[in-house]
Amino acid sequence: MKRRYIKWIRTGAALLFAVLCLLITYNDTLKIPFLPTWETLFDHAEADDASARGGLSVDMLDVGNADAILLQNEGKTLLIDAGENGDGDRILAFLQENGIERLDYVIATHADSDHIGGMRTVAEQLPIGKYIMAFMPKGSTPTTKTYLRLLQALDERQVPVVEAREEKAFSLGSVQVELIGPAADFADNNNQSVVCRVTCGKRRLLFMGDAEEKAEKALTESGVDLKADVLKVGHHGSNTGTGEAFLRQVRPSFALISCGTGNAYGHPHADTLERLRAVGAQIYRTDLNGTVHLTCDGEHITVTCEKGENG
Repeated sequence: MKRRYIKWIRTGAALLFAVLCLLITYNDTLKIPFLPTWETLFDHAEADDASARGGLSVDMLDVGNADAILLQNEGKTLLIDAGENGDGDRILAFLQENGIERLDYVIATHADSDHIGGMRTVAEQLPIGKYIMAFMPKGSTPTTKTYLRLLQALDERQVPVVEAREEKAFSLGSVQVELIGPAADFADNNNQSVVCRVTCGKRRLLFMGDAEEKAEKALTESGVDLKADVLKVGHHGSNTGTGEAFLRQVRPSFALISCGTGNAYGHPHADTLERLRAVGAQIYRTDLNGTVHLTCDGEHITVTCEKGENG
């Protein structure tokens, strides 16, 4: 008797499965609300597979005429710069809203207040695995209160501080971060910016800090491969950088500019925008688009904006 029941149960299960497959196959026509179609099932499977592989997430925060960029991949976090004095609480709130309780890496591209102003607040509230910066040549070390108080906060919390040229490269999950600049020593903060090349699968992203023409020239002459799909434009789109020779090597499809609405510097400058358009870059700006969110699965790049057009 037991064997007969098992036989009938198996037969019934097979029939139910066959009926379910038929219903799913024709659900485009039947429109049964609680049943998916094969297309949606495969879409979900592909999404789950992409999630399992891990994807790079980049947020260029709207912090006016300053810089603050968050990268996340497979549970690992990297913060590049932290806005101006007074931006710390806003940046900290954004991190907490995104469930971030620890920063694995922090890069201060350079010591100007519009890049490290909010860093002290972040350092006082969140654990930091490693703080990376470019050391200035002898005699050019910053002495501002913002810089000195930040160093004090890092020291009090025993955060490891590493020179960019010593770190050179590290992994952010499956994403590779390489510190390719500064490619020479400069006495001014902007050109001494840490330049990061991020590789996610087949795609590359280049983060320039406030690097200007001299730093770009040193990079192009260093022989490093500057080709990148995404360029975080240096110095808020100033006309002191993002030159034609540099752009010919980078050839970005997307250009990200962090700048303040109606700022007194005229960032981004019209000639810089013209050069970016000439190489075919799609431009996103925090003054027009608010916080810009970019995702990359290693092959495709998607950009969504707080306001304005998405790409």
